[in-house]
Amino acid sequence: MKVTDVIKKLKLMLAETTEVVKETEVKMAEATLVDGTEVYTEGEIVPGAILFVRAGEGVSEDPFAPAGIHETTTGLLVTVGEGGEIVSVEEKAPVEAKKDYKMAEGEKVEEIVKKEVEMSLDEILLAIAEILKPYIADMASVKEEMTTLEGRFNKIADQPGGKKITTNLKADAADVSSKAEMRFQRLVELRKTGQKLN
Repeated sequence: MKVTDVIKKLKLMLAETTEVVKETEVKMAEATLVDGTEVYTEGEIVPGAILFVRAGEGVSEDPFAPAGIHETTTGLLVTVGEGGEIVSVEEKAPVEAKKDYKMAEGEKVEEIVKKEVEMSLDEILLAIAEILKPYIADMASVKEEMTTLEGRFNKIADQPGGKKITTNLKADAADVSSKAEMRFQRLVELRKTGQKLN
């Protein structure tokens, strides 16, 4: 179903009387982009109009044009926002002739290059912003996790310390050897006296 068919059906549904609705011819403005894509709008290509991409046969309805700057073969720069709405329409600045470059001694060259760079920088910045969105979300989750871990660490660090465990191996070894010597001395005494062990 095409957009024009949908509009006709909506007009029929919204009509207050049962009069036969006369078909009104909708004027469409069509254009071809530099990459060969065919686009069109209802009415003129002006800010506020919706820009559609002609999808071709087998497709029930044409999609909105994607957000961004689209250049037509006629030299128009059409800036499209969300939902295919045209934000602005500008004519592409013509490239200056070589003799103008010489006359301006570099000033015009700089101006043209600056315009082209600014245009491409905007496109590049938008692309970079789109690429960075998932990483920014990941950084926010990592920051939140670090805050949670820091809170847990501080909670444990604030706990009082337990009793210090000390090992005195030298004292234990001396105690064991003194007990062994006492047993040995006792055995020696028993042998000298001739008493029998129980």
